[in-house]
Amino acid sequence: MGFFKLQAGSRFTNKQIIAFLLPVIFEQLMVAGLGMADTFMVSSLSEIAVAGVALVNRIDNFAKQFFLALAQGGSVVLSLYIGANNQKNAQKALKDNIRIVVAIGLITMIVMVAFKDNILNLLFGEAEKDVLKVSSTYFTVTAFSYPLIALYYASSSTFRAMGETTLPFVASIAMMVINLVLKYIFIFHMNMGVMGAALSTLIAMGIIGAWLTFMLKSPKNKVSLHGLFKLDLSLIISKKILTISIPNGIEQGMFQLGALAIAGLVSGLGTASIAADSLARTISPLIHSIGAAFNAVMIMIVGQCIGAGRPDEAVFYTKHLFKFDYLMTTAASVLVIIFLKPIISVFSVSVQAQNLTFWIMIIYSIGSFLLYPTSFALASTLRGAGDTKFVMVVSTASMFIFRIGAAYLFVHAFNMGIIGTWVAMVSDWAIRSSIFIARFKIGKWRLKNVLKL
Repeated sequence: MGFFKLQAGSRFTNKQIIAFLLPVIFEQLMVAGLGMADTFMVSSLSEIAVAGVALVNRIDNFAKQFFLALAQGGSVVLSLYIGANNQKNAQKALKDNIRIVVAIGLITMIVMVAFKDNILNLLFGEAEKDVLKVSSTYFTVTAFSYPLIALYYASSSTFRAMGETTLPFVASIAMMVINLVLKYIFIFHMNMGVMGAALSTLIAMGIIGAWLTFMLKSPKNKVSLHGLFKLDLSLIISKKILTISIPNGIEQGMFQLGALAIAGLVSGLGTASIAADSLARTISPLIHSIGAAFNAVMIMIVGQCIGAGRPDEAVFYTKHLFKFDYLMTTAASVLVIIFLKPIISVFSVSVQAQNLTFWIMIIYSIGSFLLYPTSFALASTLRGAGDTKFVMVVSTASMFIFRIGAAYLFVHAFNMGIIGTWVAMVSDWAIRSSIFIARFKIGKWRLKNVLKL
């Protein structure tokens, strides 16, 4: 089709782009499916169990997104070295990125385990006592999975930076199968309750994270992993990685802290609101899985173009990928709206929680096809070029001023309840989109290249 026609001599063909995208999209959908299956199994226990697990999932999502952001920061440096055909430094970047991300995962685990009850009371002290009791039990196990989650994200991000998306996709399916089988056994046959739900995730993450790391040693890869446990950390390369990953990690950390602040707000709105918020966050990946796939591919393609000294190609591919992104995000949003009621009816929660979930997802779906690509995929273009500090400042400011500020205003001043927190999120996307579009058009990001440091 002429609308998707590439210019002559393009670095990546449409066939290659689709080959990159499809496994990532399916992987994200598998993760979304796992989240829905998790919630379905936990909902068989009680609505209190759903609410208690939902609160801890907010903390877990904070950790996961933080580790993913750090891993993607390192993958930007790897993409730049691949684009510059610097194999030696690419190998160093691969190895040092895994070391850095896993080390931070270990530190996070220690902090969370040591101060578990303090953290839960600080964030969700207004929640009902029974809900907090479930949260404490669940958090006891999930906190120990953080280094394994860090290893998983570091390894999968490395493969994507090399343009290899099939293996992470297969890994995600394997992880989902292991997780679901163990969850079914632990919950329904061994009667372990929410403890079993958490333990299955820990085991699955550990197995697949170790396997992906082992697969990085293959000589068939564009860049192979060697000597991970040698004491040969490259301070120069590590500095380049941290130059990208720290702003990226801070951005996601602040984003998730903001989400936790909103979770604290939601925890005081009642069990039905907490359950509805949890269900909406379980269903919403059916839409934003598309955007997440484009984010990952955008970083890889733009990084390689900038590394090769071709910022003009980075501009072209950003615009080209946006066409695919908007088309697919719109299609996903429409499908979710059409099948929304049957999807919600699967979960064992109250009618009030189901009704709240319905209206939350209507708002989320409309906001997604209008604003999600410009709010997130465009930010990935800037990150792929190394413009992470700008993205960090904008995203953090927008989060605290518009998402959190508006959420408290809509809930307390306008009495919009849980719906107000999701309206505030869409308003945050609108602000982010307008600023990132302006930054992209000005073009200063094209001059960024962390390899020059």
